[in-house]
Amino acid sequence: MYTLIKSEKGNFSLRPAPPGLNLGVAGRRINNFDYGNKDKVRFKEKSLLKELTGIDSASILMLEQVHGDSIIHVVAKPSSDSPAVAEADGFITAIPDICLVIRTADCVPVFIYDHKEKILGAVHSGWKGTYLNISGRCVRDMIEYYGCNPENISAFILPSIGPQSYEVKEDVASKFPEDFIEFNGRLFLNLWQSIERSLKREGITNIFNCYMCNKMLSHEFFSHRNGDLGRNLNYAFIS
Repeated sequence: MYTLIKSEKGNFSLRPAPPGLNLGVAGRRINNFDYGNKDKVRFKEKSLLKELTGIDSASILMLEQVHGDSIIHVVAKPSSDSPAVAEADGFITAIPDICLVIRTADCVPVFIYDHKEKILGAVHSGWKGTYLNISGRCVRDMIEYYGCNPENISAFILPSIGPQSYEVKEDVASKFPEDFIEFNGRLFLNLWQSIERSLKREGITNIFNCYMCNKMLSHEFFSHRNGDLGRNLNYAFIS
């Protein structure tokens, strides 16, 4: 039903776009900054996203991602620009033209959207966030605080490390007994499968997974496991 289409500028956009949702990712081809100074990089990233989306920099929101399950609710447009709005790994908003950004280098960016109520959630889900079920928590918050119906919610899993590339140790694999395989004495974890299962437990059946492994597609996306310092900028906003 959906696909990620690469633009002439080098970013990818979801097509066809769900009603009222704009979603995309800027990877290696377009986002190649010097990552020496964190705050300076954040403002450069915002400048890039402003060019791609047309949204003012103060309304492009990033988190200080900490591999937890905290989710902040954005209930007003920011009055000033800042490199990060909070230490958390997810946001939810009902406000149009607030661009939610999830920065990734292997972890899974998940966007969750109610097309009827026009509510948008975004989460950063590494193995810790997946184990804590941050995607499920986002769905539950959307239902509890915004009156969303799971029948109207779609979830979108963007480029991230795939099961063929995500080798883990036994201490991590043991936390996901249904989601790892052993191959030649090595353990590989399928975060996508675990996240999809957690979404389905919350009643979400409309799930789009692009099945694009950022580590394997190293010409397009950054990957920490490939030694990259850069971050893929996964973004979405309600129009």
